[in-house]
Amino acid sequence: MAHQAWQTSIAATYRSRGELGLVTSGKVPGYDELDEALKLKRAGELDKAVIALEGLLTRQPSHALALAHLAEVQLRRGRRTEAAQCLDRADAVAGTTGYTARLRGDLHYKGERFAEAARCYQDADALGDRGTWSLVQLARCRLRLRDIEGARGAASKAVERQPNDSGGWIVLGDIARRESRLADAEEMYSRAHEVAPHDDFAYARLVEARVMALPPDARSREVEVLLKTTARGNTQLQGVLARLRTGQGKLDQAAEVWAKTLTAKGDAYSRRMYAFSLLKAARTDEAAALLAQCLADDPTNVIVFRNYVNLQHKREALAELRRTLEELLPRAEARAGAFHGELRKLPLPDA
Repeated sequence: MAHQAWQTSIAATYRSRGELGLVTSGKVPGYDELDEALKLKRAGELDKAVIALEGLLTRQPSHALALAHLAEVQLRRGRRTEAAQCLDRADAVAGTTGYTARLRGDLHYKGERFAEAARCYQDADALGDRGTWSLVQLARCRLRLRDIEGARGAASKAVERQPNDSGGWIVLGDIARRESRLADAEEMYSRAHEVAPHDDFAYARLVEARVMALPPDARSREVEVLLKTTARGNTQLQGVLARLRTGQGKLDQAAEVWAKTLTAKGDAYSRRMYAFSLLKAARTDEAAALLAQCLADDPTNVIVFRNYVNLQHKREALAELRRTLEELLPRAEARAGAFHGELRKLPLPDA
């Protein structure tokens, strides 16, 4: 009886996450193997999770839930092509669900295809994704697309559904700031910080809103004090400091802040911000090397591609540019045409 109850509990959990359609009964085939893979995923051991999920799929190629979770793991690993393939297979087996629609939204969002992402997040909510992630992401997409009222509606729905989740409040604050309602923005960020006091992003947004009321020269000093005391290690707040220093024209100092953030986090976003800050500071050799790494992180990123190509032309480092583009071409996916087009413009290497 305990065994059967555990199977039923797993199925209920999948349904509560918006994964309806992937489970057709209370008994989930291969549920113990899947459960072990999910433990690895939650622990952040993504490579091991891939091995576990692929092992399950070797025995059960049409296990739609394993396919969907493999898509999520691949997305977290930055393997978008593999993630898209897994999602296509999952949808072919069990149809689109709230879970797979949300993941497809994440896939588009990471590729900065915000209109497509918005449609997927909207589908995820309609298909039973009961959390707030899809709604918050939908609001962010609409804000990117300058649909202020659409963003407000999605964020308000997220707050209504889960008032103790910070995401909706943060987006409402972003909307208020976009509309120059700074007092309202501070209030929304304060609500986000209240419901999630350990959310570094919410805290950084709140601090940023508050320091804007200070004289320009005092803003970065206030953030520096916080980073040395109560907000030590808050990399989101370091990003605020970097933006303030950029606004003051202290470009080298801004770059150094992003360097510290990259050292602490080692993520692709921090690397991009550091590269762009080096570019603004006219530290072109350092910027070129780092932009090449950024392009390797994501060869489909249009902004990184254009900045890297333009910089290498400016530096007259055309042989270096050719080597980088040829090396990354197999991973360029939909951007392969742009890679080929740029390669055709470059002089052929010496024989």
